[in-house]
Amino acid sequence: MNWEAIVAIAEALGVVGVIVSIVYLSIQVRHRNQVAEANSFRNTLTLSISSHHEMIEGENGDVVIEGLLNYEDLSGREKMVFDSVITSWFAVVASAHFSKGLGFFDEKHLETLSYILRSRFFAYTGIHSWWQESKGVFSPEAQRWFEQEMSKADMAADFYGIKGGG
Repeated sequence: MNWEAIVAIAEALGVVGVIVSIVYLSIQVRHRNQVAEANSFRNTLTLSISSHHEMIEGENGDVVIEGLLNYEDLSGREKMVFDSVITSWFAVVASAHFSKGLGFFDEKHLETLSYILRSRFFAYTGIHSWWQESKGVFSPEAQRWFEQEMSKADMAADFYGIKGGG
């Protein structure tokens, strides 16, 4: 066997090794992305549950109901409670929206959060009043996304059954 044949075999083995390495790395990257997406969804779910509990605890529930109906009529303290609770919920969704843009959050999960906002919050005029005063807290991209979702809300809907005074 001559040296040229040995070099050719070595080069062929090197190419095969590079191909195997690239395939292995692409599998690892895809797996890591799937794990990151699952972790992002789990974290978002945990934060949304926590925000929901904060929303209904003690007097917060009454303040949230009043704020959904008529944010302008809340006292200063009530506005602080309403703002804190609603901002935390919106921040969870804004974070999910940002993570989606990075590829760490699936569109279907973001659509679920969007549906929750449209059906449980955006149909109430108080949330729109709050939004006009508070939207500056969020990035321009998040503001556009929230406003797009708000425009899809059915303003006649009353998920909580509170519009009739109850």
